Amino acid sequence: MSKRPLAHPVFARCAIAACIPLLSASLAGSALAQAAPAPAPAAESGTTQLETVEVTAQKRRETAQTVPISMTAINEAKLEKLGIESVSDLARQVPSLNVVSAGPGQNVLILRGVASTAGTAGTVGYYLDDTPISASSNASLLSSRGLIDPSVFDISRIEVLRGPQGSLYGSSSMGGTVKYVTNQPDLKDFDARASATLSGTQGGGLNTAVKGLINVPLLANVAAMRLSVFTRNQDGYIDRYPIAKNDINGIAPGSTPQKDVNTEHTRGARLQLRVELPDRWSITPSIFYQRTALGAPFQIDVPPGSLDNLIQTRLVAEPSVQQSTLSNLAIHKGFDDFELVSSSSFYHRTVEMTEDASKVLDFFFDPALQTYVYPGAMKGSYRNKEFTQEFRFASNFKGPLQLIAGAFYHDVRAPLNSSIAIPDGYEKTFGPIGFSEFYSGARQATMKEKALFAEASYQVLPSLTARLGLRAFQVDQTFAQQGDGLLNGGPSSVVGDSRDKGVNPKLNLSWQLNDDHMLYATAAKGYRPGGPNNPAPASVCGAEVAKLGLDADSLNKYKPDTLWNYEVGSKNSWLNRSLQVNASLYYIDWSKVQQQIVLNCGFNITANFGKAVSKGAELELSYRPTSALTLSAGAGYTHATLSNDVPGTPAKQGDTLLNVPRWTGSTSAEYTMRLWNDLPAFARVDYTFTGQANSLYDRTSPFAKRAAYALTNLKFGVDAGEHWRTTFFVDNVFNKIGQTDLPTAISADLPTTRRYAITRPRTIGLTVSYGY
Repeated sequence: MSKRPLAHPVFARCAIAACIPLLSASLAGSALAQAAPAPAPAAESGTTQLETVEVTAQKRRETAQTVPISMTAINEAKLEKLGIESVSDLARQVPSLNVVSAGPGQNVLILRGVASTAGTAGTVGYYLDDTPISASSNASLLSSRGLIDPSVFDISRIEVLRGPQGSLYGSSSMGGTVKYVTNQPDLKDFDARASATLSGTQGGGLNTAVKGLINVPLLANVAAMRLSVFTRNQDGYIDRYPIAKNDINGIAPGSTPQKDVNTEHTRGARLQLRVELPDRWSITPSIFYQRTALGAPFQIDVPPGSLDNLIQTRLVAEPSVQQSTLSNLAIHKGFDDFELVSSSSFYHRTVEMTEDASKVLDFFFDPALQTYVYPGAMKGSYRNKEFTQEFRFASNFKGPLQLIAGAFYHDVRAPLNSSIAIPDGYEKTFGPIGFSEFYSGARQATMKEKALFAEASYQVLPSLTARLGLRAFQVDQTFAQQGDGLLNGGPSSVVGDSRDKGVNPKLNLSWQLNDDHMLYATAAKGYRPGGPNNPAPASVCGAEVAKLGLDADSLNKYKPDTLWNYEVGSKNSWLNRSLQVNASLYYIDWSKVQQQIVLNCGFNITANFGKAVSKGAELELSYRPTSALTLSAGAGYTHATLSNDVPGTPAKQGDTLLNVPRWTGSTSAEYTMRLWNDLPAFARVDYTFTGQANSLYDRTSPFAKRAAYALTNLKFGVDAGEHWRTTFFVDNVFNKIGQTDLPTAISADLPTTRRYAITRPRTIGLTVSYGY
């Protein structure tokens, strides 16, 4: 096996203020060029050219610099250098991407300020190869709502596509799409790799991780098998104390904490088989499995805890288990002028969780039912069973016209159950409550999405290409929900359905000034389906809901929200392609925004209220002044605000949308060198910044805003011979604890104490890798 290069491509960024002069320079210094840009060669030892990254953002193979959209692509080598293990790590490296993370596998993605935790679908598409893996339908009904963190091991690249991708990627891609692309089996060469990591986290114990893969050609140029396995065991760093008997904000006097409760144990595997048949047929079946078990949420309680005092106050342990299985069958048939693709997937995800309800029960029932804080737990589980089928045609015509067209079908079945039982001894202590439980609920939900899509490009002039995309869709949803218990006001039952249909258009113009400079402009529509609500019982919440001005039907379902995005951008290379600058400006007009309304009766509903606007810019810069040094920097600016007051909430016109920092940025430097005995080595530093954001619209709440934070990571690696590499790393060098989310306890806002999700403290470790 050849020695892996130590100088890897980076996409760098610079200050937003540089955007205008850089665009002007590219216009002034360029002339009309040939039909398509010549691809930049990969970086070689001794050169300063930046390596190109091949992507499939437009569902065909292209280099990232030739795709006329705002995007970031991070290849396998850079993912390893950056130490990216989760989608939260990814977000800190990508302008305008923000992840609201309540812990491993509990993530909500936000791109370009299109932020909403309401509804049954997210605002950002999330894909593993050709399969959507965003949680659907019931995801918003649990406080553990979020997206799986698929292992980044043996991932060829991650593509982040900013702006609506509604023509090629569907209804949830209104803010953009995040796409993980796996390595495929190699038909020619045997490959085997393994790594082991040992680390320690400030305030916690030891962490371990082991990864391995093997690629075996079963029949040269005909069939191959690829297997990757991984396991990660993280010790906790948050201690749990009992709640004070008469104060939900306090710690029980004289109590002993349970140490390091927020452990994580993740394991998984991916198996792929690739078979090349005569007449240009290719078949690739695969299966992916991942299981994550958390000992407790990655959250602290404030007060009595703080970002300087990482503690929880709970009376009940809160373990959770997430399991995901994704099986796929991809079939390709090649022709001289086009290719046909079929992708069939089954995705099954389950979440089983326990959440401490002690504080919430005390808040609602003290002193009417109980006279002090008493242990109580909410049990929740949901299952998503999803089938996805896509048929696709991709042309390779000789003339100026190219076409991608296809059909898409997505079927989701998502049962959910949750309950808050009356704890043992409760009625003996406080007296009977007249119900057999505090709450029990079950829901059966289905969603079917059908779509036809097409995107055509036409080379109007040798340097000017026009693209038109359309996606016609229909989304049908059904639900049946049953509830009972004291918090529900007794038994209730609701059934309903909804249907949405429409067309998502996209228009793009790209101007290739020469091989190194391109300008583009895009207007595109984004769309998110409506759906069934989580009904608030009229007997409990009717009077409060009536004040919102909603009709009776709005309590059972809500309408779609849509947006239009307008953007211009530029992709540029200078200095013999050793300097690369990509910039974009955008304006998003968002209508009928789905908003989550948290009611004082203890329930929440989703409703459509008014409009919002998001405007901003992204800039990425990469510079390789010498063959040994690579520099990068970047920034994203997002100003996303409500255009009107939201009835029933403290939200006012002009308020910044929740969880959207105004500024995000990152910078890095990597230097390669030769040590004793001519051993290749590298040193790298990464710095990321996440700006202040609103967590609540209520300005009077002490939890309304979360502070900005910055993280610094260091790495130093040495290659020992052909096969071995040792990497020493320090993540979060200055032990900065930042808040990443403000989760609600069983969907209830407590005004005096809240949960904070946080970044991992300083972690120091060593990774030893072997490659055959």
